Order: sequence, then structure tokens, then C-alpha cells
Amino acid sequence: MEQNQIHISVVDHFFSKEKFDIVKTKTTGLLQTHPAPTKKEMYKYYNSKKYISHNSKKTGVFYFLYRIFRDFNFWFKYRAISDKENCSDILDFGSGEEYFKERLEQRNHKVCGVDPFKTNRSKEIFESIFSKELDGKIFNCITAWHSLEHVHDLDLVISRFYQLLDEKGTVVVAVPNYRSLDAKYYKGFWAAYDAPRHLWHFDRQSIKQVFYKNGFNLVKSKPLFFDAYYVSLLSEKYRKSKLWLFNSLLLGTLSNINAVFTKQYSSNIFIFKKTKTST
Repeated sequence: MEQNQIHISVVDHFFSKEKFDIVKTKTTGLLQTHPAPTKKEMYKYYNSKKYISHNSKKTGVFYFLYRIFRDFNFWFKYRAISDKENCSDILDFGSGEEYFKERLEQRNHKVCGVDPFKTNRSKEIFESIFSKELDGKIFNCITAWHSLEHVHDLDLVISRFYQLLDEKGTVVVAVPNYRSLDAKYYKGFWAAYDAPRHLWHFDRQSIKQVFYKNGFNLVKSKPLFFDAYYVSLLSEKYRKSKLWLFNSLLLGTLSNINAVFTKQYSSNIFIFKKTKTST
């Protein structure tokens, strides 16, 4: 691979300690993890009790802080769908421990989920977005909270979103932004690269492009302020920093302040509307 194709080289700090390259693609601003494990190989990179989105109930300071960030973030996420017309029948793509799904159900939303790693699977949780059980189902809203960066077949998944939505359907997606200040500061230690679990890496323009070519228009975007703190927290942990809490609070704050002027927040919510015809 030519050196000018490599955006950055990173290590899987979380699990395997293997090295991966984050490389440029034909879509401007869209990066991809290389080499990408196959779907069968990928399971081993999630096979850890420390993978927090699947095991958040563990005790300890770090897990306690994660739950606080998750609770705060829920309100930003909920506001993104609650002010949308006809967003009551929802498919949550990448539902993990079903935290978001359960909180929505408490507010009388009808919610199904998709997660390939769910072991105790109910009839409302599907193994894949391509499951035959989903054929014929129609939703008016699909949410994808930090899950789109994990998929192998990016265009196929977004096309499937289009298929499963009604004619006025909405997709609400959150993804990290590698152009943020915290990403530039932590470089190879930036936790949101999370290779190889994160196969795709977006900036603000590339996420718009991949949705546009699959039949969606951007309606609105808004920042997820607390992600800057959580990602900085993880990044400090990977750096084995003794001042991990202080440094993560400082970097998260600086990143958010910087983004007021640059619009390059650590993570963003994007709200897309289905167009009349898919391209």
C-alpha cells in the first residue's frame, strides 16, 4: 500500500494489540480500516468482558463514569427523535444491551432492535439488518448510535435502511469525527478509531455523501458534547496516564470549545430523510 493512502497507523489498544492502517477511500473524507477482518474473524475482537457497550453493569470507577455519560447522552439522542414527526415505530440498529431501546419503550415508543452479539434474543431483537424476519416490516425511524462504523457492507446496510423505511422515513445516526481536536491530539491513541471493530471512519462531509448516494438527504446535524469526554477518558486509559480523569475532562472541554468555532465536534448526530427515489 502506498504511504500517501494511509491516514494514520493505529494499534488495537483494547484487545489484540495488533497494528492496523486507517486508509483513504475513493469517497473524499471517508477512511477505512486495513486490513479489515472478515465477518467470521471479527467476532474474536468483541469477545471480551471488557467490551463496555455489552457489559456496562460491571463495578468500578470507569464503568460508573460510562453510565453517567450514557445517561446524559440519552437525552441528546431522545431529543433528536422526539422532535420528529411520526417517529414512533423505531428500529434501533446496533442495540447492544438494549439500553436505548428500553428507555424508549418506557416512553411508549414501539421499538425493535438489531444486534449480532445478542445471546438472549427476543422476537424484537434481530441478528442482522438483513434477517428475513425483517422482510415486509416498515418503520418510520431507524436509529444507529455509533454502530454504522462497525458494518462491513456500508452501502448495502444504508440501502437496507431505505428499504425498511416508509416514504417519509428518518434515519438518525451518530458517528465519531476524526477531524475533531481530541482526535488530532490523541492521534494513534484516539479511542474512537477503535480498529478493527470500527471499519469506517467519517468526517462531516463523508457521512453526508454515503447517505446521499443511497437515497437520503441531510435534514439537520447536532453535536454529542459528552462523547468528547468519554473518548478522551478511553484515550487516556490507553496512554496509561496517571492523571486520566483530569486530562480527559480538560481535553473534552477544549475539544468542545474548539468545535464551537470549527464545527468539528468529537461526535455528531445526523438526521437524514428518505428521498422519493433511491440512487
